Amino acid sequence: MKLASVAAPDNGIEEVRLPTADGVTLHGWLKRPKMAPAGGRFPLVIEFGGARREISWMMDRADKPEHWGWLFINYRGFGLSQGEPSERVVLADTRLIYDYAAARPDVDATNIVVLGRSLGTYFTVALAGSRALRGAILATPFDSITAVGEERYPWLPVGLILNGRYDAAALAPKIKVPALFVLAENDDVTPVENGAALARAWGGPQKILTLAGARHYGIERRPEFWSAVTDFLSAIKPSASRRDDYAGQLGTKP
Repeated sequence: MKLASVAAPDNGIEEVRLPTADGVTLHGWLKRPKMAPAGGRFPLVIEFGGARREISWMMDRADKPEHWGWLFINYRGFGLSQGEPSERVVLADTRLIYDYAAARPDVDATNIVVLGRSLGTYFTVALAGSRALRGAILATPFDSITAVGEERYPWLPVGLILNGRYDAAALAPKIKVPALFVLAENDDVTPVENGAALARAWGGPQKILTLAGARHYGIERRPEFWSAVTDFLSAIKPSASRRDDYAGQLGTKP
């Protein structure tokens, strides 16, 4: 199946191409919610995936809750996205992706959540420091490459390692939006203790879910993962003026 063929008028999936300032084009898809309001705006989840993973496979899974839309854009060099990745250019790309989503007339810009998976958790944290997110979901996160040890990162593309520190923990204390941390108990790539360290550094309300017996890969097949995502999105969707109410529901720092 060609990646572009994922989109079709009858399935609510729209192909997206985003030109960048340095002349490459990012490629992905917007999946409208099953229960989108006619002529209205819907809340949106933007997903930043893990390394070495083309992201279209997530579209069949990411459909909860039904009134949320999802935006999937591949990193440079993955899928049909052009260019070569590095920390600097991908950070700029995440801001471009957010700004594109927030400017859409069918998206509720006050209710944009980012779900980062593995490497994508770092870009989620960085974006939360520069854009007005409604919340963040950090699945199998890490605090920093230095803390984990670079020898544990054979899964990172070389271009993404060069000239990058990936220090999410240094950014986290200043971020006040609600967050859901999903940790894999037997994570052999981003160890559970490094994800817990990032959660402790988080500056806003947060909840931690540890998936018993889970390893780094395959957590999207766990029903408790999607239950937690659904509960989180359902809890934070009301306007930011009621943030304190939802801080109580999400939990506080351990």
